Amino acid sequence: MTALRTFEAAARHESFKRAAEELHVTNAAVSHQIKTLEDNLGLSLFRRRGRTVQPTDAAKRFAARLAQAFDTIENAAMDLQGNPMSGTLRIGVTPFYGNRIVLPRLSRFHALYPEIRVEPEISVSPNDFAKTDLDGGLRYGAGDWPGLTAISMQDDQLLPVAAPTVVSGRDLPLSAAEIAQLTLGYIDGQKDDWSSWFEMMGYEGAAPKQMIGYGSRARVVDLAFSGHGVALADRRLTAADVAAGHLVRLNETPVSTGRGIWLVYPDTEFPDPRLLAFGDWFRTEVGQI
Repeated sequence: MTALRTFEAAARHESFKRAAEELHVTNAAVSHQIKTLEDNLGLSLFRRRGRTVQPTDAAKRFAARLAQAFDTIENAAMDLQGNPMSGTLRIGVTPFYGNRIVLPRLSRFHALYPEIRVEPEISVSPNDFAKTDLDGGLRYGAGDWPGLTAISMQDDQLLPVAAPTVVSGRDLPLSAAEIAQLTLGYIDGQKDDWSSWFEMMGYEGAAPKQMIGYGSRARVVDLAFSGHGVALADRRLTAADVAAGHLVRLNETPVSTGRGIWLVYPDTEFPDPRLLAFGDWFRTEVGQI
């Protein structure tokens, strides 16, 4: 079967090199498989002219029938397992990220894959695949979770945002020194994000005196909405609020943290093709925000 598949690709491309690229093998491996097949059949399948190869007329007919046979085998496998690109796909996601980023865009995925139905499982708790029937999840972090495959969807790009009333009458962008005088919100355990932002801005003044820690990103952004402080938030998470005028960016310079959103699922040699399709689509979507 390996020799037949190799021959069909070489005949279709009329090139051993392009067949090797398609099959992810070396040129020498293709030549070896073709030579083995020719020895077994007792005839030459290609006319070799320097570095080019041309299948004989008989070889072209043979390759066409092989292509039909391979299609028949593939269709039989599809019938056996059913349509792998259909059914319900359950994906865990936090309320804050799900409501702001995922849910408003799901209709576009369903338009592309009408036979797949994505059902977001909204929960503040991390996805526990051992205790649920989730197919995958969108998780925030550094992508290093034992037992899980993690595919990067987006990296953090943190910007300082606040309610318009905080900067009323002031010219934007604010300098790092001006922002350091305001009340700054941070997520518990991630206070250093502000330090990273100020360092990137080259700020060497006094450390901010008014800083408040919260247990979640949602709470930090609520601080900004309230007009009582500044949140250092991912630009995608607040893009719609900035566009609507509910928040303003005090400075357009972002800082990366090494964290971001990852599509995760239990380690397996046979990942769900629907999940991979969702990941490819979602990465493109968030890349456009």
